[in-house]
Amino acid sequence: MEKNNEFNPYEFDGNINDPFFNPIAQYEQAYMYYKYLTQTVEYKIKCKEYDKLCKNDLRSERKIE
Repeated sequence: MEKNNEFNPYEFDGNINDPFFNPIAQYEQAYMYYKYLTQTVEYKIKCKEYDKLCKNDLRSERKIE
């Protein structure tokens, strides 16, 4: 069986239009993924803070009555 020496997946020939390895597209994808993760974490933190505030409000209302 012959080995194909023409294809090297680790070699970048500078072709930006290559659909399999486009540094700009990879950067944009990584940025969007990072943005999604950070927004998800911030949302979860805000939900926990809101729950704590609601629990404190309920407790304070009960004490007043």
